[in-house]
Amino acid sequence: MKKVNIFFDSKILIDQFLNKNYNRGGIFFVAWNVLQILKKHKTFSITLTYPSEYENSTNLKKLKKTPFFSQFKFVNVKFDNPLPVINQKIEKHKKNKNYLKLIYNYLRLIKFKMNQKIHNYEEIFKNAHIYLSPYYAIHQNILEQKHIKKFYILHDIIPIILPQYFRNPIDLNAIINTLNTDTYSFCVSQSCKNDFLKYYGDKLDANKMFVTHNATNQNYVPKYNKKELVKVLKKYNINHNPNDKYLFSCGLEPRKNVPFTITCFCKLVKKHNIQDLYFYLGGGAYSSFESIKEEIFKEAGEFKDKIKLLGYIDDSDINILYSNSLFFTFLSQYEGFGMPPLEAMQAGTPVITSNNSSLPEVVGDAAVSLTYNDEEAVIKAFEDFYFNEDLRKEYIAKGLERAKMFSWKKCVGEMTNIFENVVKC
Repeated sequence: MKKVNIFFDSKILIDQFLNKNYNRGGIFFVAWNVLQILKKHKTFSITLTYPSEYENSTNLKKLKKTPFFSQFKFVNVKFDNPLPVINQKIEKHKKNKNYLKLIYNYLRLIKFKMNQKIHNYEEIFKNAHIYLSPYYAIHQNILEQKHIKKFYILHDIIPIILPQYFRNPIDLNAIINTLNTDTYSFCVSQSCKNDFLKYYGDKLDANKMFVTHNATNQNYVPKYNKKELVKVLKKYNINHNPNDKYLFSCGLEPRKNVPFTITCFCKLVKKHNIQDLYFYLGGGAYSSFESIKEEIFKEAGEFKDKIKLLGYIDDSDINILYSNSLFFTFLSQYEGFGMPPLEAMQAGTPVITSNNSSLPEVVGDAAVSLTYNDEEAVIKAFEDFYFNEDLRKEYIAKGLERAKMFSWKKCVGEMTNIFENVVKC
């Protein structure tokens, strides 16, 4: 079987792989997990691409030296051809008797080397079958290569659906401008596919759009260990009493609806005079972090000491925080996929989440799903999990079973089948 040459846009990996304290979100983990599994496929040859402005970037140089990325060939997707300028200079000076022969020969040498470089560059893309972008808009140089099948991983159009939270979604607009009926795409959920067709159906071929559900950003497992939890929380300046309980949530973007969730938590605590329950919130510094933080503590009022902001959580710590929480709550207004509820289910904790967008596809009946701003329903769900241990165990069991439906092996397996069928065509 001949090799299928896949060119993979590595920009998001260059930006975030080495930045352990960066607010690495779901899109980064999608790109990272997909690349790891594609690398193992024997019929694929993977070349990583990067934009020209990254040519001398420190991040790119460091990335190439890591054990995993050192296995790949990297190619700049943009190549500015200087030959026209060189030719002009040669023509201008070749008949000038006073022109230094040394410079003339030097220009000819540059021309020879550039010809070689251009030839090599053209040969590289001549042999490409597929270009896969896990996020950013495909470069014009690639779009002009008619023989290459162009694939996107489409995540969401949240800036279009909730424009009040986005001033100028440059990246999404750039992607939309490159979509056409020749574009192939992997949609992270059926909801995602439906939305793209609803808003941009005239630019897309629905038969070239394939639903390939995401998985979690790492392999989570139930890890119930109060001693280890105390040690982990100390890293985030929290002195946790092993006898205390906490609910866990994450995400500081406005659409994640955290202030509302805090309000419901505080009303639960006040209603039942609960002393042993806290609210732990994870998430890196969002652009409007300070205003969100101010709103959170305003909503908490007299219970602000029960609200603990952990900031960005290291990959090695997130599992223990999921597993030992009384429950995980994620009342987002909209999600393209919704990775956190799946992570929580995989880690063995009950989940309360919204019933909108892609979230029902992810949790099924294995979580309590409700309207994201229904205060009465949310407080009732909080009460049920706080007071009813049997109910918690029921949802833990259902969540663990539901989580088995999602894996990167399954996701990328579906992608590879599509790649092979498209290349045959």
